Amino acid sequence: MAKRLSEKRPLKMARKRRSLRLWVVPCAIIILIVGGLVAYFWLPRSYFWRLRSYFLRPQSVEYVLPIEEPTRWKAGPEDVLAFADTMVVRAKDVLIGLGVPPEMIKEVRLSKGEDPHLRWEVQSKVPDALPLSVCNLSLTHLAHELGGMVIEGSEDRRGNVLWLRVGLNDKQTNLFRLEQSEELERIAGRIAIVIDDFGYQEQNLVLSFCELPQPITFSIFPGEKHTTWIAQQAIEKNHGVMVHLPMEPIDYPALDPGPNAIFSDYAPEKIAELTQNALASVPYAKGMNNHMGSRITQNFEAMKAVLQVVKRWNFFFIDSVTSPQSVAYAIARDMSIPSDRNALFLDIVEDEDAVVKRLYRLAARARHEGTAIGIGHAKLNTLHALQRMLPELTEQGFVFVLAEEAVHPSDP
Repeated sequence: MAKRLSEKRPLKMARKRRSLRLWVVPCAIIILIVGGLVAYFWLPRSYFWRLRSYFLRPQSVEYVLPIEEPTRWKAGPEDVLAFADTMVVRAKDVLIGLGVPPEMIKEVRLSKGEDPHLRWEVQSKVPDALPLSVCNLSLTHLAHELGGMVIEGSEDRRGNVLWLRVGLNDKQTNLFRLEQSEELERIAGRIAIVIDDFGYQEQNLVLSFCELPQPITFSIFPGEKHTTWIAQQAIEKNHGVMVHLPMEPIDYPALDPGPNAIFSDYAPEKIAELTQNALASVPYAKGMNNHMGSRITQNFEAMKAVLQVVKRWNFFFIDSVTSPQSVAYAIARDMSIPSDRNALFLDIVEDEDAVVKRLYRLAARARHEGTAIGIGHAKLNTLHALQRMLPELTEQGFVFVLAEEAVHPSDP
């Protein structure tokens, strides 16, 4: 009898455990379903998709063909002093872009004489290979862009010295004297290469990018596993470092910008906090560009909140141009932030030969415009194309610079 009781007790206990499971599991399922339905209708749907950002690394890249420069500042009838000062700053950029060595350009502040509006003289020797007619056309275009005009232009008898008088509303503000020199070599153009998406790659790939002898700029995700280490390696090899800030794309959630991204439904305070944290998490960084962000870079208020932090940190900004409607660069210029735009993406097609062709296109832009910024990604085919092309372009006379050297300085 005792034996039969001992055999029955485990059976009784087992039935209790089974009945407990049968009650707990359905209740838990019901609670999860009800909670999920409440959250679905109560919270924005984007919150569910953003959960992926904490578990999945962004695998897609958002591309768009950059558009023409947005409208820049233009002098009004009374902006004589502002026109004169802006003209002298921008003229130096134009001459450098045409291949004039920067050390040849001299800016002289003129004392008040017979003409009280005459403020600056720019004197420069220019390479013999650079036609003075090209200088004339470029400076004339700049004057018109800023709202002014070339009042008078002349050359000496031999055609190797050019004089220009530039002004606003018939008021002379700037003088230019350019003299050709056979001793100077024309600079072919300046190229800045930015490589995006660093932060999680294998060490060998990172170190191979670091071994490129020409300077490039590493754009690094904030808060990634290897963020600090990659920044340290880049700086030790005299490369540049900037922050690659994730931002909401138009095609979200099909394209996921990753953890701690800026979204259009965030309050300005949250956008500023995320931007602040991102800039602080990438050591040695001096600038920032957007990762994805086709939706955010069209949003004036969101970009203003981002760029206010960028300005406070004295960073430069490069608009990756993932949207043809981007207002980011225009806002940065209005805020007097050193800034520029991506001229073209190098690796839209992830093939070494295709990247080589894009590098040739970037070099053509640099030769024509003086300075051009191209963006690639931390991938093996991009690395191989750079290893092939950077020495060849250097031999052709192109100068490779860091992104911080390529951006337009803030206007006076």
